[in-house]
Amino acid sequence: MTKIHKVTLGLPWYGPPDVDCYPHYFMLLNYFGRLKERSLWFHAFEVEKRESAYKGLELPPLDPLQEDGNLAELRPEDGLFHFDLAVERMSLPGVARERIVDMALANGSEWLFWWDSDMLFPPSIFLRLFRHQKPVVNALAFTSRDPIQPCLYRIKEGFDPTNQKPMFDSETVFDLPDKPLITDEDIDGRMAFGAGVVLYNLNVFRQIPKPWFNSTGCGEDWFFCVRASQFGVPRYCDTSIAIQHKAFTPRFYNREFYEQERKAKPEVYKKLMERTVAT
Repeated sequence: MTKIHKVTLGLPWYGPPDVDCYPHYFMLLNYFGRLKERSLWFHAFEVEKRESAYKGLELPPLDPLQEDGNLAELRPEDGLFHFDLAVERMSLPGVARERIVDMALANGSEWLFWWDSDMLFPPSIFLRLFRHQKPVVNALAFTSRDPIQPCLYRIKEGFDPTNQKPMFDSETVFDLPDKPLITDEDIDGRMAFGAGVVLYNLNVFRQIPKPWFNSTGCGEDWFFCVRASQFGVPRYCDTSIAIQHKAFTPRFYNREFYEQERKAKPEVYKKLMERTVAT
């Protein structure tokens, strides 16, 4: 019997994707629609015992950004997929993520997949993470500010000298293990990571009591990893998938910059100065 996978797509964004990432957002939603459609198609043929009807067909690629069809394309054994969408827009990402988890649990979903609005990646990253069949698995990302660092950390535990209560910190894993899928033993410590692109089996949120994500005083994604490690939930990171994190580089203009631009782009300013105002 074909396994049905109910997946919530979570958007814990306090703002929509910008002009650089907006087309990717529409491409992703289109991908999930086609993925569900093709899984239904495979299921219908198998129910009717007509597997040979599709095995010889050359189907258009589900993911035009991924050249390796063995990784990107749906397989009949992947099962039947049903997707729903959970959106929570607010300025506290930890609260947004918790509300999306609540929605996914109330909806009876088996999996939760979310991504941040400033990430670019092949849509089939979902299938690649899904096939790992791990409780929590993310795709390795890098910081969007200089100096560029992996969003991958070792959790460090100590004590607050003021009250002797446990206190957690972390260190960045700069030297990445040469393995496509890594976990605690591969980095010689308890793993934490950013939640830019992550797939969760929702049973982990039944195993871990609230709060799951806390955005006060630390990153809410790092906080989840600490909680998961405390309650014995293994975390995995796929280092083989190429994802991109949009850099944030603010620029401030002043008179000095203006004079430099005038010298560097004389033709541009000449055209500007030649403009006439209709009277």
